[in-house]
Amino acid sequence: MIFASPVERLLGIHLSILIGDILVSVAMLSGYFAIKEPLALTFLYGGLEGFCVGLVYSLMVKLLLQTMPDHGGLANGIMSAGPVFGAVLFVGMSFIVVNPHKAKPDLKFEKKVFFSDKDLINRVPDYFLVMGTMTACFTLIGAALMYFGNRESFKHDEEKARRESITPLNGGSEVQNNCKEAGNHEELPLQFTGARVYSNYIQEPNGETEFFGSIPSEGKIEESVSSHKSMDMKKPHAENDASPLEAIKTRRFWLVWLAYITSNHTHILFLNLYKQYGQRIIRDDKLFVTTGMISNVGLMIVRPLVGAASDKIGIRSTNVYLNASSCIFMCLMVVSLHTFPWFYLVFVAVEFVGVSPHTMLFSLLSAYEFGKTHCASNMGMIRFGNIVIVLLEPLFIDAIVEAIGWDWLFLTGSMASAVATLAIIALDWC
Repeated sequence: MIFASPVERLLGIHLSILIGDILVSVAMLSGYFAIKEPLALTFLYGGLEGFCVGLVYSLMVKLLLQTMPDHGGLANGIMSAGPVFGAVLFVGMSFIVVNPHKAKPDLKFEKKVFFSDKDLINRVPDYFLVMGTMTACFTLIGAALMYFGNRESFKHDEEKARRESITPLNGGSEVQNNCKEAGNHEELPLQFTGARVYSNYIQEPNGETEFFGSIPSEGKIEESVSSHKSMDMKKPHAENDASPLEAIKTRRFWLVWLAYITSNHTHILFLNLYKQYGQRIIRDDKLFVTTGMISNVGLMIVRPLVGAASDKIGIRSTNVYLNASSCIFMCLMVVSLHTFPWFYLVFVAVEFVGVSPHTMLFSLLSAYEFGKTHCASNMGMIRFGNIVIVLLEPLFIDAIVEAIGWDWLFLTGSMASAVATLAIIALDWC
């Protein structure tokens, strides 16, 4: 994600997305050949695919925010429902391809159970081949839709990159400077970044500025500026359009970073261990599988609704509500498991709603706080600290469980969500 903006400036946003999708398919197909070489598999399926997924996702967020500035949350919510559908599809295909005869693991090793069936193991490479082919087909369909729906945008990618690279005079916008050159020496307030329509002029698709209406008086300018400052938080401000190097110098960046890291602890902890934690009391594995499937299907509906909510009440408020609810329901999961175990499954399904839109919400928050121009790279900078949690936390889980127990481990997830909630609230004072 950190390199998303440089790649976009070099290739254009549409071509960058297309190349990223193609490389994702290549990475998955390569698993068929590289599975016997752990280092090659790690580099191709792990490194290359991870880099390209981050690139494509971050640029898709930016593209949707620029294309639909008034409904960016809803658009991203619909887009982020796609990975949920893909996860359900891929899990189903993995059973069909790898384990069609429903074999059970029978090889125990260090408190873990593995499969020993040679036929099953020999079918694992086929999974990469099937998934890679499916991904390539989806990429082909998506590329066709993107091209035929945005043919003019493809032509303007290079021109847009050139316009964005123009340094405004005296720190003003290009449109403002055009007005100055025309004889108007008063700076006009911009209502929000990246929009085509402003208070007194229109930015035409060909890059030319058409001025209309009378020049506002000084009193009207002050009134417009005052109105601009009191805009709803879901509208990003022009002065927030910061590059990654500019963003990290602000307190807002570190508050967003803290909120993301702490909420991601909850996210990883819940998604990876809720089943293992619950199976200490509830022994029926089918119940957890059913709960997970129902939750994933529900998420395809909930994510667009969460995105629409961010358009309506603002992205900060949406983040606060989701993280606060995650904090509460993580606590209820711990309590219910020891009192009413069946309610544990209900709270698991509800907690899915709280933690699942995690990446989408913080991508939108990054765009709001620091602007759309570099939102992909800014989100990459925010997620950079996540490497420690992703790589090291799984290695120490067993030691943490032995030291403080399962209950307190899950309560750390609740406390982390509380910290994230407070960090986002603190943005109002920065």
